[in-house]
Amino acid sequence: MSKGNIQITEQTGAYESPAELFKAAARYKGERYFYMNKDKSEWLIGLGHAYMIKEKSRSPERITEQFQTLLEQTKEPHHIRLFGGFQFDAGNSPLFDEFGHSHFIWPKIQILCQNNQLTYSYTDMTEEEILNWRSVSEVKAPVIQSVSNQNEEQFLRNVATAVEAMKADQFDKVVLSRQKKVVMNESVDSAWLIERGLKNDEYSYFLLMEGQNSIFVSRTPEQLVKVKADQLSTNAIAGTMARGFNHAAQKLLRDAKNLVEHDIVVKSITADIEPFTTCMNVPDSPKIMTNQFVYHLYTPITAKIEKGNVLNISQALHPTPALGGFPKQAAAAFIEQAEGDRGFYGAPMGYVTAEFEGEFIVAIRSMLIKENTAVLFAGCGVVADSIPESELDETETKFKPMLQLLGVTE
Repeated sequence: MSKGNIQITEQTGAYESPAELFKAAARYKGERYFYMNKDKSEWLIGLGHAYMIKEKSRSPERITEQFQTLLEQTKEPHHIRLFGGFQFDAGNSPLFDEFGHSHFIWPKIQILCQNNQLTYSYTDMTEEEILNWRSVSEVKAPVIQSVSNQNEEQFLRNVATAVEAMKADQFDKVVLSRQKKVVMNESVDSAWLIERGLKNDEYSYFLLMEGQNSIFVSRTPEQLVKVKADQLSTNAIAGTMARGFNHAAQKLLRDAKNLVEHDIVVKSITADIEPFTTCMNVPDSPKIMTNQFVYHLYTPITAKIEKGNVLNISQALHPTPALGGFPKQAAAAFIEQAEGDRGFYGAPMGYVTAEFEGEFIVAIRSMLIKENTAVLFAGCGVVADSIPESELDETETKFKPMLQLLGVTE
């Protein structure tokens, strides 16, 4: 393909619901994505695959090279963002076999919402195609047939084993996860999931990405990194307490186990971004982040970028101790032995602009849906004084955003 061969047509429009836009784009089922920031002030929809960048390994360098090639072949400035992510680890989770370890999409149609104004970007589409991509699609709620834990006893054993390993000074922290399965009477429609998610006041990112036969969804509070102009922002979110406890927020701010876990994450993140930045700003103590079901300890971190871009900075940060552990290599080895491969659970996912700015989140509180079956993922940070049953209770609370999204009631 020669320079200037990718043609972008753009137009603006008034606000429309992303759920309704997904319904109107049923013809692109299996090739759609949706991404919304925490405060719902900006969202992104992609419809169809104009170009797919898919690698068998996690490689920010290859994604950078291939995205740069596409940008050089594009004649005009545009709003197109490359969207996707890198799987958590280098292994091969059978649940995620449709997706690459580096998996990014340049869409045929992108809809970007900023300040309630929509910008439609069309890649190499004729005027007739642009006018006729819409269709009518009705969606309905599935009926829940069963909800079951998949590896509860194994999780308890893993926590106990990790605690013993930490007492033997093998590592300081590890994040362990488990799964829950929800079976429904029929397949789930992405537009229905978005519609339900938009009715929820959860202060979290909302990400949905379709594969040919799968839907991956995450409602995560955790930003990995955002790069805009010469500014980097990230945050440490580690330490959790269910909101049902009396005075839970105040207790969390004084809880030794959670404060130790949080401090490990802060120190690791600042060390990871230091080679790329100057003028780092790190508050002395954490704040409280409030979500629908839990409180988190939260420390926002900002810095000025001296080198690098959002792709290689995200690679340097991943996995933070909030999702992997510390030291990183020892914790990763324990996770691989205890759990196997995670796929997109806990993975860095997000978008890259033409200026190689963008934002990546950490895809926790997530699920993978295939036809009428959803596998839900939730995890928690384990330190030397962790109690297995307490960690199990914490993961049960963290399943709630995905259970609620599916319409599962207590």
